[in-house]
Amino acid sequence: MQLPYSRLYIRTAVHIGIALAAFVLIGAASLGLIAAWELQGYIKTRQSTLGEAAAGVLQEGGESALIEWMQTEADVPDDVSIYILDSRSRDILGREVPVQYADFIRDSVVGKVMDPGSAYEPARLAPRITGPDGQQYSFLVLPKGISLWGSPAISIGLLLAALLVIATVAWLIARTIGRPVSQLQFAARELASGNTAARAPEVLSTRRDELGVLAADFNFMAAQLTQLMERRESVIQEMSHELRSPLTRLQAAVALAAADDNIGEKARLRIEQEITRMNRVIGEILRYSSLDAAVSQRKRLVRVDKLLGELAEIETIEADQHNCEIVLDAPQPLTVIGDPELLRIGFENVLRNAIRYTPAGEKISITAKGDAKHVTIDIDDRGPGVAPDSLEKIFEPYFLVAPGGQEHDSTGLGLAIVKRVFEGHGGTITASLRDGGGLRFRIQLPLPELE
Repeated sequence: MQLPYSRLYIRTAVHIGIALAAFVLIGAASLGLIAAWELQGYIKTRQSTLGEAAAGVLQEGGESALIEWMQTEADVPDDVSIYILDSRSRDILGREVPVQYADFIRDSVVGKVMDPGSAYEPARLAPRITGPDGQQYSFLVLPKGISLWGSPAISIGLLLAALLVIATVAWLIARTIGRPVSQLQFAARELASGNTAARAPEVLSTRRDELGVLAADFNFMAAQLTQLMERRESVIQEMSHELRSPLTRLQAAVALAAADDNIGEKARLRIEQEITRMNRVIGEILRYSSLDAAVSQRKRLVRVDKLLGELAEIETIEADQHNCEIVLDAPQPLTVIGDPELLRIGFENVLRNAIRYTPAGEKISITAKGDAKHVTIDIDDRGPGVAPDSLEKIFEPYFLVAPGGQEHDSTGLGLAIVKRVFEGHGGTITASLRDGGGLRFRIQLPLPELE
């Protein structure tokens, strides 16, 4: 049967309704208990013989004796007030009755002066005592802590009951909606970070409401994604094997043909060059694809200044072959958290790219510095550069550009790999044109957060 409202809506409404019903019950119980506790003195005074004693004093000595007795001898509890009112609702001690009780006392306690010949006298809410002259007085007992609007204790009790119900409702809503949403959010972040085992908790996915359906759909989606990623990795590995096997056999056949003088030296070098290039393309495809799996990274503290120094020293050999020079400026220790091998690959690809296009006699400068939040590395060259509209495209897979019309044997994945490496470490890489020609690659990596 199709419900007119969603299950989550009904579930939340039921919880709120139960909480409100609990508030009414708790409030009524609190009101009764506090009122009974505060009215103990009032009830005890009403049931005592204090009124009879006042009547006796009035009969014997009149109003003056009653006033003296009230001021000196009457044993009045601390939590009540006793007023002895004349026919005009005035207290014989000259005290003002509480304003909130004025109308109540006039109409229901003292009342109007009745016709002596009347056969009917309405009920009064306070005992009457009569003096020797026949003058009647009302003996009124009032609790001090309670007014017509209640007492401070009752107000505080109701406020506490309201706070309890509000806290209960908030907890129920958080338990019904907030916590499941947080669990789904955490599972989604884990899945996005590469943890293919991330799933919504079973207790959530079995709920019979919209959040339960959403959690079940999320788990199904995560399982499907895991299967797709596993199949993709399997296909890439199989493709790599299928491509590299004939390349290996072809390389062996070329070597045998060259040994038998069945192929010229120029042709042999060309074939080996193409085989090497194909082998490199396959390797970079595998490397680019493997960067999707963030969980495969083994991150630790890495000294960027030392890593750049090692790379500059290694790549000096290649730079010498191009008659250019590498200049490193990293005067201070710079530490980030990352996978050392992946960071080495990223910096190495950018540096080799600069060496490839830097003219003879020019310098490649590497500058590393840090601020409060980032480590910034600039790698500058004096090559021909690229068109301004290609500065972002050069980081896209298989985007090939030949600076200055030069030929190149790039696979189109080098800078795409670089971008994935640094973005996988929470950083960025950008390219810009330098004044006087050349490119500047700026890499920013976050500093470790100290807890």
